[in-house]
Amino acid sequence: MKFHSIARGGMAAALVGALLAGSAEARNPHCAGGIQYVVQAMNDKNKGNLEDYQREINKAVQQLEQCSQEDPNDFEAVAYLGWAYAEIDSTHQAGKAFDAAIKGLHAKGDVKKEEWANNNRSSYWAKSFNDGISKIQEGQGLYPDFCKEPPNDADKTAKGEAAKRFQAAAQSLNRALDLKSGDVPTTRNLATVYAMTCDYPRAQAVLEEGLKAAPGDTSLTTAMRMVRINMANQLADQKNYDEALKRYDDLIKNDPKNPDLWLSAADTYFRLAQAEKDQATQKKEFASAGDHYAKAFELKSTDADLSFNAGVSYQNAQMWDKAEPLWAKTVQLRPNDTEAMSSWGACLSELKRCPEAVTAVHKAVDTKPQDQNLHRQLGAIYTKCGNNARGTDELMVYLAMYNGQAVADAAGRSKSAKQGTDAAKTLASEGVPEAVYQWTADNQKFETWFYWSKKRAFAFSDAGALTRKSDWGAADAKTAGK
Repeated sequence: MKFHSIARGGMAAALVGALLAGSAEARNPHCAGGIQYVVQAMNDKNKGNLEDYQREINKAVQQLEQCSQEDPNDFEAVAYLGWAYAEIDSTHQAGKAFDAAIKGLHAKGDVKKEEWANNNRSSYWAKSFNDGISKIQEGQGLYPDFCKEPPNDADKTAKGEAAKRFQAAAQSLNRALDLKSGDVPTTRNLATVYAMTCDYPRAQAVLEEGLKAAPGDTSLTTAMRMVRINMANQLADQKNYDEALKRYDDLIKNDPKNPDLWLSAADTYFRLAQAEKDQATQKKEFASAGDHYAKAFELKSTDADLSFNAGVSYQNAQMWDKAEPLWAKTVQLRPNDTEAMSSWGACLSELKRCPEAVTAVHKAVDTKPQDQNLHRQLGAIYTKCGNNARGTDELMVYLAMYNGQAVADAAGRSKSAKQGTDAAKTLASEGVPEAVYQWTADNQKFETWFYWSKKRAFAFSDAGALTRKSDWGAADAKTAGK
């Protein structure tokens, strides 16, 4: 989960002074004594007299604990107990005492003392909260992507130091949450610490508790969604595909128009299919991947990667009819994507739509004529569709590039052709070729001259006789009859 800095707690660190208003009623002696011990302790702390401060603040806790048992409705004294607990860093007990005091003073309508208790609690909360935020930022600065394995010793050291900062951040934010149970900013940032260190189950647990205190809070629900997505991603990375898919399904049910969720599930199905040994099961998993990629593309119809991946998945499942329109969309979005054109042509060929198959793959050859595999595919489609002559033309181009080696000086080699041969006549009529490949087949030596810009090639025997002219200038879709 990406960490977004939030404003630090605004309450000043200095404690709010005690309210020592007179009381018409006699106060429980333990309450009065405990309050006095807190006041004395804070005065000594401010003077630097830490020895007396420690003795006095511990006496304050003892006195005020007994006070709370004997007179639980002395809410001012209970607030002092929260103060004393906070001083000895018993934040959980401090939070409970402050909470009880603030609720009691509110019920009594004592606005001034309620505000005093609230501000006193907030001063301790702010100190812990701000320390937590600071430690998060330090950890991020040391090793930003904590979930990534460190590639070297220096990064291992940096990650170790970052771990210490994040641990300290969690401790401070837990203390802050003790003091203000259910506080939304504290909850969100504590969950962020756990998520940043890839402890997603703990982050989820924190957010669940936070949402009990603040049902429907948008910042917490957003954080919860991101944590659950990351938990599913983590399971997928750990190859626990089945559990990951269950989580993605739950996420999709709650947010069906989120293309990223469909994409994540699709990626997981694809990885599951790749690992599957049983062919029938594998096809089903590729089909599920295709369905999810297709849905993601439906929601994000300008992303050609989604239509491409859907096409690949359906093609792996041998669902040619589902793959074909997605390849068509991909080529529409990426007109120069020869890989998509090639796959589109393969699907069309399987669907026995020969003219369209020839057109699709010919466009790929036209876009990238020096790709030998595209010439081979085009030749295979021509042959499958009954155009053996054009099939042979493309096969000869493929064999020249596959079996041959390009000569270093194409111009010099072509000009050495013997006068009167077909090679010499081609040089005279076509000019110098852009590439010359020498190759062998069936113990015979051949030489193919490529004119890439003219979209043709000439194959000659060792004696310079023309054995084949290949011209891919235009697709011969009309003659592809099957």
